[in-house]
Amino acid sequence: MKKNRLEAFTDALIPIIMTVLVLELGMPKSYSWQGLWDLRRELFAYAISFFLLAIVWGNHHHMFQVVKQIDGMVIWANSILVFWLSFIPFATKIVNDDPDSLFGSQLYTIIFILMNLSWNFLRISLVRANKNSPVLVKALKREPKSIYTLAAFVIVFFVSFAWHQFGMIGTFIVMMLWIVPYQRVEKSLKNL
Repeated sequence: MKKNRLEAFTDALIPIIMTVLVLELGMPKSYSWQGLWDLRRELFAYAISFFLLAIVWGNHHHMFQVVKQIDGMVIWANSILVFWLSFIPFATKIVNDDPDSLFGSQLYTIIFILMNLSWNFLRISLVRANKNSPVLVKALKREPKSIYTLAAFVIVFFVSFAWHQFGMIGTFIVMMLWIVPYQRVEKSLKNL
């Protein structure tokens, strides 16, 4: 399989997940500014989840710019990543249904911990599949940003025991590290 098919698969699924996310939003009780204001928590949770998905999609696309080939392990690693991403609407709905729930907040963070682990599995699989590509190996082999992110998610999880709202907010703050994609990939692209 060519890498373009895997990218197209992921490019199709993430917008579907985003669509499911918006479909989970409730309708306002009244079509007015007050009705919209009453949905502010749900809209806030939706916005966080939507932009987190956008960040993952953008970084996935960015990372695949240096990929030359894929193998079965890469396909499975990517599928596991998409699997965890597909749970974001589910966790967002739980947070929306009970905003004061510690369970919902921690579930949201756990999904991002698992997503981060699968991201690292994908990154390592790409390095193995492209071991003859020094540009990719240099760009992705040792990436501390991925490890810092995992550690930060674990911290957010434990802080949420004391302040449960921090689960979703903390996850969003951690993901802000990823607004700027891998700098090594940027440098590698200039060398291609």
